[in-house]
Amino acid sequence: MEDIALTGAAEVLFLRAKRASGASAWFDALAAAAWTRGFCVARVSVLAERCFDTLDGLVRNLVLSLRVPGAAARDRGWTSVLDAFLATHGSPSAALTAFDRDSALLGTHGDLAVLTREYLDAARRPARPASRIDAWLAGTDLSRVESRGTALSALTAPTALRVLGECSRLVRALGHRGIVMIFEGAEVLTRLSASRRDGGFTVLRELIDNADGARGLFSAQLWIGATALLFDGARGIALSGPLASRVLAPNPTPDDLPPPHRPLVDLSAPVGWCAPTMLPIPLPAVRSEAPGLRAILRAAHGLPPVDPDVGLSVGHEHIDATIDELFLHASLESSVFALVAGAYGSGKSHLLMHLTARSLAERRPVFRLSLEYLDADLGHPQRHLHRMLDQAVLPLPGGPSVLDRLTAWTRTPAALEDLRAMLEAIASGTGDAATSASKALGRMRRSKRPGAAVEGFLSGSDLRDRPASPAYRRDAYQRMLLWLELLERADGCRGPMILIDEAENLFRAFTAPQRRAALRSLSYYCGGTLPGSCVVLAITPDALERLRGEADSLLADVAEQRTVLPSEDAAMLRRRLHQARPMEVPTLDAAQRVVLAFKVQAAHRRVRAPTSDPRWASWVSETIASAATPRELVRRAVDRLEGLWWRSTASVGDDT
Repeated sequence: MEDIALTGAAEVLFLRAKRASGASAWFDALAAAAWTRGFCVARVSVLAERCFDTLDGLVRNLVLSLRVPGAAARDRGWTSVLDAFLATHGSPSAALTAFDRDSALLGTHGDLAVLTREYLDAARRPARPASRIDAWLAGTDLSRVESRGTALSALTAPTALRVLGECSRLVRALGHRGIVMIFEGAEVLTRLSASRRDGGFTVLRELIDNADGARGLFSAQLWIGATALLFDGARGIALSGPLASRVLAPNPTPDDLPPPHRPLVDLSAPVGWCAPTMLPIPLPAVRSEAPGLRAILRAAHGLPPVDPDVGLSVGHEHIDATIDELFLHASLESSVFALVAGAYGSGKSHLLMHLTARSLAERRPVFRLSLEYLDADLGHPQRHLHRMLDQAVLPLPGGPSVLDRLTAWTRTPAALEDLRAMLEAIASGTGDAATSASKALGRMRRSKRPGAAVEGFLSGSDLRDRPASPAYRRDAYQRMLLWLELLERADGCRGPMILIDEAENLFRAFTAPQRRAALRSLSYYCGGTLPGSCVVLAITPDALERLRGEADSLLADVAEQRTVLPSEDAAMLRRRLHQARPMEVPTLDAAQRVVLAFKVQAAHRRVRAPTSDPRWASWVSETIASAATPRELVRRAVDRLEGLWWRSTASVGDDT
């Protein structure tokens, strides 16, 4: 928890227990420790609340169960958190001043921040703002039931992850050191139907992969407790390879002392394992080492570092020259297209992180299209536009998403007028962006709630249920072009970087009709329509060969469709797929893997106390022979180093 509070990082951890009662007792102790250290705690039952059915249900249950340190068991929920904040500051004006200062530093502009401020501002008469918070949590679109020029929407499935991240930031703005979220009884997922179980596992993977992203959770631990059924059963997470690789590895040894950030804590310890009676609280790293410590925490979970310059890369130096060439060509041409090829776990995600950091440094907004299970609507831009905007990262402080930026523009009257002025300037020009700006202004003029109207239009939320007709697809593409104009005018952004990740799922999760529809959308994004853009398609080598082999027939089918738009240039995509030379994720040889392991050790020593490991060199040699990928090597190295550091800390505590 000290590491989490210092770095602002987030992690998803799993607890395995023989019986539910054992997990419950362990979580009792965890909650008490969290409150002692100044964390808020949310604790819900997966069985009772059906938390993993929908993302908005998950977030709703977390917020409703939130308790601050020192609160009585009955004092739960967001208003109780705010009441405690008011009591701490003595007067509403002092509380409001402190909240405005700290929420601005953390970049919170969403619905929950607006409702929180209104509650604090009306501290002497809190009944109405409290009821509005309850209505918002229940899924009520307050802009529809209230007459207000600015926007205020609802907690829904598409906004849930963003709200969860905002909630964790607001907890810090309200004076707490972080948030601990606990889900008990997750083995119930194994009793669901195949489709619901897959959906639940996908939610878990999204939480793991996105918890510590640019706009993910902040200073947060999310715990999922379950019996062995979830981990070992025939219907457990072993069915999901990517999820299992994040949760189940590495395997403990009989004399293992689990390090503090191992993703899986097993209460059914091996025979002969003896835990110390009490572990001392180690001194956290100094603040200047927080980025390095965060990289260590992410590596413990099998995730690449957020900052690519932390010294955990080997063999990627030659990629920088290719990236420079991409940016140069994007400045001279309408767009450029590149392929990144690498096997699962070889470092594609690390390379894409590097591309993201370089793009943001060049003031290029980064848009991500991931061909995951939940993104099987890639072929329908009117449906995936909202998700694409939500997953984007802008080259601004705090790395907000496009929808975060939109929220900042629509929650205050002054910002809303600035947005209107920009739209009017764009509408006075020509082209697709001007057409889209005119539509946005028309909606604002016709609506009694102009903020909500323009937010619905620019977010693409009004398109999600529309059919895949040419008119709606064209509308979605025009709104994307409008966003590029807005970001250039408001924030000085250059042409976008568009990362299309996990493209191998075209042949794993997509049916033939879905694949053809997906290629139709890819023909737009990769075909040279977006001005000044860099489009990078990440794919495994086997899937790339299959895509190239089928590209002629599949894209010919796309091109012959009567409903295809001129901007969906299938011929250009086919030509680029065949002509582009992929950036190969470097295959590290044995010597490079040794260098990587020692870089991990050096990084660990910078943020933790140096530990003695006489077998380090021999362990590295043995692990290189058995680790299938660089990701696995890094994760196992961090696990060993953290375990040795934790054990040495425990022995010092025993000696004293």
